[in-house]
Amino acid sequence: MRLFWLDLETTGLDPAKCVVLEVAYGVSSLEDPFNLTDRGGFTVHHVRRDGDDVDPCVVDMHTKNGLWVECADSVLSMRDVEGCLLQIVPDIADLEDKPTLAGNCVGFDHSFLKRYAPALAARFHYRYYDVSSVKLFCRSLGMPKLPSGETHRAADDVTESVVHADK
Repeated sequence: MRLFWLDLETTGLDPAKCVVLEVAYGVSSLEDPFNLTDRGGFTVHHVRRDGDDVDPCVVDMHTKNGLWVECADSVLSMRDVEGCLLQIVPDIADLEDKPTLAGNCVGFDHSFLKRYAPALAARFHYRYYDVSSVKLFCRSLGMPKLPSGETHRAADDVTESVVHADK
C-alpha cells in the first residue's frame, strides 16, 4: 500500500470560500512509511486583490514566508497541479490497494482536493494516516507535545509530518 503524504497551504479554512496556494507531496509505502521515494511541490497562481476575503493572519503569514510573491509569479493553475499529480497517484479500483493520504490534519487537505482537484481526490482511500491524531493520542498518554516548525510552507510541513510520525 502506498502512502501519499500531502500538505496544502490555502487562503483560509473553508474550501467553499478559500483557494489553494501551494501543494507538496511525498510518496512512501506502509511498510516503510518514513522513507519518501518521491517528493515534489507546486505553487498555484493566485494574485491577492483588495477586498479578498482572506484572514489578515493568513496574509501576514504568507507575506512573511514569501508565498504571496511566489503565487503571483506562478503560471500554474490548480487544474495544472491536479494534472501533474494524476500522473503520480495511480487510479486503482480495488479499495484495499488505493493510496492512503498521510499528513498532519490531512482531512482538511482532502476537503480542498475534493473541491479543487476532484479527480485526484477520488483516487485516495477514505481512510487517512493522520499524524495529528497520532500526536493527540500520544499526548493523552502523557507524552510531551512535539514542537512545530511553523514555516507554513507545504514542503516543510510534509517533512515535519513524516518526522513527527516517526517519533
